[in-house]
Amino acid sequence: MNVEIINIGDELLIGQIINTNCSYMSKILNDNGVDVKYITVIGDKENEIEDSIKLALQRADCILITGGLGPTKDDVTKNCLNKMVGGKLIENKEVSEHVKSFFVKRGLPYTETNHSQAFVPERCQVIFNPIGTAPGMLFNIDNKLVFSMPGVPFEMERMMKSVVPIILSHYKPIAIIHKNIIVSGIGESFLSDMLEGFEKDVNKYNQDNKTNHFSLAYLPKAGIITLRLSARGQDREELQQQMNVFLTQLKQTIQEYVVGEDNDNIATIIGKILTKREQTLSTAESCTGGNVAHLITINSGASQYFKGSVVSYCNEIKNKVLSVNQDTLNTYGAVSEQTVIQMAKGAISVFNTDYAVSTTGIAGPNTDQTKTDVGTLFVCAMDNKGHYLTNTCQYTTSRENFIDRATNNVLFLLLELIKKER
Repeated sequence: MNVEIINIGDELLIGQIINTNCSYMSKILNDNGVDVKYITVIGDKENEIEDSIKLALQRADCILITGGLGPTKDDVTKNCLNKMVGGKLIENKEVSEHVKSFFVKRGLPYTETNHSQAFVPERCQVIFNPIGTAPGMLFNIDNKLVFSMPGVPFEMERMMKSVVPIILSHYKPIAIIHKNIIVSGIGESFLSDMLEGFEKDVNKYNQDNKTNHFSLAYLPKAGIITLRLSARGQDREELQQQMNVFLTQLKQTIQEYVVGEDNDNIATIIGKILTKREQTLSTAESCTGGNVAHLITINSGASQYFKGSVVSYCNEIKNKVLSVNQDTLNTYGAVSEQTVIQMAKGAISVFNTDYAVSTTGIAGPNTDQTKTDVGTLFVCAMDNKGHYLTNTCQYTTSRENFIDRATNNVLFLLLELIKKER
């Protein structure tokens, strides 16, 4: 079964809001064995909506539409669908009572515009919306299911709980399995070279097996690469067994670079290790401006191992709080290996932790008053015995991406230090 998602809204096309609907819907459908083949984003124009639905009917078995169901004049999805199936708009009494009570309970006037929400195409099945005023609709067009749902994310998400069972009652789902392996410390092209043999084995399996199919995708982001191994087939048990075989082979091939799986990130992995060992961590940040601490503390339970951070954005704080020697700053500068080492040592002293990480660099786009190039980064990971690892990089990227890369870089360095000591 092929599914197409159509997200409607001018605000999506001009980049005013991020289209989170498509990612949520795709994940829910995949989790239930439903393959999404196409995602279309269009504006609030009736002819574009009609053309997109007609094209989707040619290439998909089921169509899910979001957006354009509000009471204002730019919401034309309902009228467009009604025109396509023929018939007229009729008042749905259940929806009418719900919409009226929706406004009355909030002490708001109930206008004719609000009341228009209760009118639906006579040739649709209404999907009740308990948390909004726009009902969902289900049409049968050319013997294919066409769902229309509100574009408001929390309303759509609630309605998908009703939509998915309907889809599964009409179409046979397949087995879909995704497994993510998180890798750091190696470039994408080098990783691809290492996995050349593995990918040949996957391709040979696909050629020999007509019912199951595996694929490997590379998803790089700010110094981290997520390898997604995907499998599709009819027999979930058989698919899972082969998935386990491939996962073992994949991890053995690149074991020195694997830092986590699925929803793990470097910060969560470090947190699990430190919690188990009852050890603590602090950060001393300059160019990352607290982003390392942020990535650590967004994880539940971080208070068990994370003590605090010093964001030393000026030399005065580096010197007075972190005890970076003034001679070091004068001789080598704030952006230097000597400084980043003393910053980490200062953090361990201030917070009395087992480990500390530190960052200093020029995120850009402008340089500081020194001759240091934009994109220069120094990071350090240190333990309370004086053992440390440092790394220096030169990034040509945006300020935001530099900060993300620096954050991942220093946490990977800490993980490397912890692993060495284990």
